[in-house]
Amino acid sequence: MVNKYCDLLFKYPKYILSIIIIITIGGAFLYSKLPVETSVESLIIEDDPDLIFYNTYKEQFGEDEFLVIAFSDPDLFTPSFLKLIQNLTEEFEAIEEVKEVTSLTNVENIIGSENDFVVEPLVEEVPDNPAAIEIIKQRALNNPLINGNILSDDANTALFVIRTQSHPEDETYDARLINKIKQVLENQQKKFRPEKFHLAGWLVTDVNMSGYMNKDMAKFMPLTYLFITGLLFFLLRNFWAVFLSIINVSICLLWTMAVLYMTGGAISPMTAILPPLIMALTVSDSIHIFTEFLKKDGSKTELPLLMRKTIQHLAVPCFLTSLTTAAGFASLYVSDIPPIRHFGLAAAGGMMIEFFLSMTIIPIGIFFVRNSKSLKKASRQQSTWIYRITSQIAQIIPKAKFFICGISILLIALSIWGALNLKVETNLIEYFRKSSPVYQDAMFVDKNAGGVNTLEVSFQGKDIDTFLMPENLESIETVAQHLRNMPEIEQVTSINDFLKQMNKSFHNENPDYYRLPDSKSMAAQYLLLYGGDELYNFIDTEYRWARLSARVTEHSSEKLKVYIEDLNEFIKENLNNSGLEIRITGKTYLVNKLVKSIVDSQVKSLSLAFLIIFGVLLIVFRSFSIGLISIIPNTLPILFNIGLMGIVGIPLNTATAIISAVAIGIAVDDTIHFLNQYQLEKKTGSSINNACIASIVKKGVPIMTTSLILIGGFGILVLSSFVPTAQFGFLCSVIMLFALTSDIVILPAIMMLKK
Repeated sequence: MVNKYCDLLFKYPKYILSIIIIITIGGAFLYSKLPVETSVESLIIEDDPDLIFYNTYKEQFGEDEFLVIAFSDPDLFTPSFLKLIQNLTEEFEAIEEVKEVTSLTNVENIIGSENDFVVEPLVEEVPDNPAAIEIIKQRALNNPLINGNILSDDANTALFVIRTQSHPEDETYDARLINKIKQVLENQQKKFRPEKFHLAGWLVTDVNMSGYMNKDMAKFMPLTYLFITGLLFFLLRNFWAVFLSIINVSICLLWTMAVLYMTGGAISPMTAILPPLIMALTVSDSIHIFTEFLKKDGSKTELPLLMRKTIQHLAVPCFLTSLTTAAGFASLYVSDIPPIRHFGLAAAGGMMIEFFLSMTIIPIGIFFVRNSKSLKKASRQQSTWIYRITSQIAQIIPKAKFFICGISILLIALSIWGALNLKVETNLIEYFRKSSPVYQDAMFVDKNAGGVNTLEVSFQGKDIDTFLMPENLESIETVAQHLRNMPEIEQVTSINDFLKQMNKSFHNENPDYYRLPDSKSMAAQYLLLYGGDELYNFIDTEYRWARLSARVTEHSSEKLKVYIEDLNEFIKENLNNSGLEIRITGKTYLVNKLVKSIVDSQVKSLSLAFLIIFGVLLIVFRSFSIGLISIIPNTLPILFNIGLMGIVGIPLNTATAIISAVAIGIAVDDTIHFLNQYQLEKKTGSSINNACIASIVKKGVPIMTTSLILIGGFGILVLSSFVPTAQFGFLCSVIMLFALTSDIVILPAIMMLKK
């Protein structure tokens, strides 16, 4: 079959090359059409009932992903400063993408008299009189709807709260809005005394993730090309071998990204690592092919014939390595997280594409440069430093096999201990480096302005006017009070806060009446008198659906999980018979749900990968003992990796969750090449020791070479602006080092124990 395929390649090289070029152009076009997706919703299962409810909740109350702009100044309450805030408010309101803006000047202020109250902006006109300014300041500090919401307790920090229009199908909406807001701020920056405005919120996080991903892509691609090209020149020392390898890598990259598009994927924090990953993996087969090809003396034999022999020798092991790596990637399809599924499918498709292209482009390329003198020179492989190192390792292992196995057992024990300390974390703010503006702005808002993320609680009744009834309002108050007693909850807002403020104002600002109205009729009267808009962000017009919003300064999913579980338990114990449907919702809640999805994804994908890969190995090697022993060098790197994560404190998150499935698919490649050579040596009558030594010597160079390329290729990701991507790159580099050690040191040592 391989012979017939080579006949086809060398008979119609121009036609085959033309077809590849046409497909590549199409792949490049699809690559250019890939959308960028960074929203939290993209990480949740499409048919998840909590996501469906959240979307309905947003239709009623609007987006909970409001944008906050915080600023500090000791002289906020001065005429000049209030006028600037007023001007900025008007400029923000004029932005097409903005639904509404709440600021220190236009925030609703309920002012009462005897048996009446009015709702008006806190600052209708900015007075020049210091005494009038002081009255405004005291009103703001005395109003719980203002103090703690858009003004800090010390009156030194204030917020602009910007709510957005609904934009489900507009992919450029977020970036447009952020850019327009930044432009307004830049124009006013010179007039403001605060050193910096601090933008925070889910929308800011999403936009910056997208921007950083684009920067990473622009940075990683040339760096990866430079690294691969340099290392190929260093290792292969042949221009045409390097040139054809780079062409193979480039075409495979375009085809793989086209597969990502066709599977419905997008550029996301997970799929952003796909290009350097595919580039590093593609070059591995190129190295195996050219290492074998350049061994042969081409001075007396035609190069296409030498390439045919090379393909015949490597077709089966290269196919198996591509198949098992694809199986490792494909196992991610069982994940509940859509971007992880898309990554798995695209990477699996990319590995099979890589095998086809390596077995096609390189032979055709050799055909076109068959008269090259540099390719006809005999290889100097035995003079390379890698060959010398692998030869020395082969001589040392028989003498040190017991020592190697003992050290391996100690490492296993240490890894198990580290794995027990592994944490799962979906804190998206921690995706950014602590030096980044996104992280620093979020921390500023948390520290000075009560945070920007919210826990949302929905209360639904069956009848109109449900939430005019005192007993139902008390149910909301029960939950609100429980939340206020929680650490990291800075501000809780619901319809109750408006009703209590109206009750107080209706009784001539008497603080004794800052409580809920005593009757349904009194609540109805207050709502009839209320002439503002802000309240209807927390109640529907029929008063049967109410919203409670709690601003939280905690970002750790581990801690938030405890708060959410506590709140759910409290609601079940205290309000189970209230007659209301009460459920927690919001983006913060949905992100926290990712913890379980990540753990489930890790377990399911890794289990599936093990079953598929080692099932294939048992069939291919036709030996239960060989298939069984092949598990060891592929299990150890994963165990070492998980242990390392637990020891150094790297959490399991949306990026690092895919490492194990990726690693097992990649690590098995070198195992296959080693064991395939081992079986060939055994067929010649060699003993186990001699077969292992010969396998290390003959396969050590390509195994070590490809491992170095993978270590370097993944290492480039450490430069990422995203912490999880940098962690992914670091861990994958380490796991490739573990895999290399397992394949050419630990595996032979274990095999040599057998007599």
